[in-house]
Amino acid sequence: MSDAPQADWSNATWEGSRRAQLRAALALSVRERLLAMQELGELSEKLATMPRVTAPPRDE
Repeated sequence: MSDAPQADWSNATWEGSRRAQLRAALALSVRERLLAMQELGELSEKLATMPRVTAPPRDE
């Protein structure tokens, strides 16, 4: 009928998602890991300088 790939539902749980992320991270080269760490560091610095915005209290 259809040649569409089947969905991999093993990644649809918290544990499955964690394992998929670990597999993806382990597949990176050392250069890719260092680049990712550098980009995450830059993002962290940008987020640290952003003002905190709080939502106004909700009327119930």
